[in-house]
Amino acid sequence: MPKITLTIEPGTCILAANCVGMEPKLFRIGLEPHVELIDASGTLRGTEHTFEATDAEVEMIEDAVESCPTRAITMKRD
Repeated sequence: MPKITLTIEPGTCILAANCVGMEPKLFRIGLEPHVELIDASGTLRGTEHTFEATDAEVEMIEDAVESCPTRAITMKRD
């Protein structure tokens, strides 16, 4: 399985929450003025999270990343 790293740029995120709507098991709106990342167990990971994902999951995550109107989310595939 590929390993990916997601990073959210807090100063760029406007909480449009498109990513939350598309991938609620990975993105959430918390107490911060930007979207936050969570892991598979629901544990908060802040603005950067590295994890393994299936090819199908990667495609869905890419769609969520691309849905950000300010491009505040970046995805790196290892």
